[in-house]
Amino acid sequence: MFAVVGYAHPPGRVLAFLRYYPSRHGSRCRGGVRYSSVSIAESFGYLRERHPEYLFRHPCREMQAVPLERVGEHLLPERRLEEIAVCPGDEFERQVGELAELLSREVPLRCLGITGSGLVGLHRPSSDADLVVYGRGWFERLRRMLGECFTEGGELEPPSMEQWRRCYEKRLPGRELSFAEFLWHERRKLNRLSFRGRMVDLLLVRRAKERWRAEPCRQLGRRRIRAVVVEDGLSFDVPARYGVEHELVEEVVSYTHTYTGQAVRGEVIEACGMLEEVGGRVRLVVGTTREAVGEYIRVLRSAPPEA
Repeated sequence: MFAVVGYAHPPGRVLAFLRYYPSRHGSRCRGGVRYSSVSIAESFGYLRERHPEYLFRHPCREMQAVPLERVGEHLLPERRLEEIAVCPGDEFERQVGELAELLSREVPLRCLGITGSGLVGLHRPSSDADLVVYGRGWFERLRRMLGECFTEGGELEPPSMEQWRRCYEKRLPGRELSFAEFLWHERRKLNRLSFRGRMVDLLLVRRAKERWRAEPCRQLGRRRIRAVVVEDGLSFDVPARYGVEHELVEEVVSYTHTYTGQAVRGEVIEACGMLEEVGGRVRLVVGTTREAVGEYIRVLRSAPPEA
């Protein structure tokens, strides 16, 4: 089972990362088949050894891309959420359905979906819920709603300190940011919440069609920079993009969810990642692996509040 990433795909393939594979030793079960989950780093080794046909050479790096003829089923987050809302199969799905009903007061249900383990039916009773929000306007509306709920009180609560700690340990295994730094960045994003004690992520998906471009690419090595953010319109996107003012770098790009929404226009950031020249433009890529060990974006100085 692969998770699709991005909006543009190479001819005849779908960019996606392996997330689960059949294994008699697996701890998750669906349809009588046991599955093991796999990290992004581990998935490359697994595919290289057993299914190299799923590997694809991008001009800058090796990627995972499923040939269209090998696609057996395409699971749609919005369709799965509709099914859960109508007929939940367990306590996890019941809570997800109740949350979807609450959120649908602000956003049409057709603009919401479920991804992650809940989409493929491999969730556990304690699993986090990953909800997709289709459309930037609806996503921002829910962020505003959460800001009001967290301030004024309501059924939707901010994550607890224990939940933040678990998130930190999962997202930053290399401890590139201190827990205090992580907490400061995350709390202001308003894209995570707690519902009935369950951690919930809100993920933006644009209604977009983009054309695949395999531009010439040259890796220039690891680099740490300080820059001013001048464009943040795609900060919650996949990948997240930050236009920056810097003597060399035009853009900081994050392929890991950890650094989506990390900075806003006018802020000074420090970022560490892989320097790349793509089509004559230089960018810094953060998240060359999902765990992004040694790579980060941190705000050094916040933007002044708008008048």
